[in-house]
Amino acid sequence: MSAAVWDGRGPVLVDTSAWIAARRMPAARERLLAATQRGDVAWCWPVRYELMVDARGADAIDALDGTLEALREIRVGRSVQQQVLSTMRELARRGSHGAHRLPLTDLTVAAAAQSAAVGVVHFDRHFERLGESLGIEAWWIAEPPA
Repeated sequence: MSAAVWDGRGPVLVDTSAWIAARRMPAARERLLAATQRGDVAWCWPVRYELMVDARGADAIDALDGTLEALREIRVGRSVQQQVLSTMRELARRGSHGAHRLPLTDLTVAAAAQSAAVGVVHFDRHFERLGESLGIEAWWIAEPPA
């Protein structure tokens, strides 16, 4: 697990939080765009759903669809779903009360990354704990907030 800022190299699964952070942070946007153009960026359905909810209208959804369809999809099948449940059980066993209560999208993204043997790029502290629990690299897309 790494708390480092992503250097722009992949292959990686990019979480919703990183896509959104890249909109307002020029350096993060440049790294993400370059990695996307190289084909280093992957997505999974929970991220796509969240990005569609965040879209400003039909044109934005169409643009999103075009971008994601050109990238690698990491499938979220039964084994990933089972890993989400296993991770929740492990976090509950090892942590304090409620340690397993993380956003389901974050749990699913981390489990999908593990299944595909790639790291996660994010802008969300949950991924520090998930990266450690699942043994995956978790990089911030930009310096984390203080």
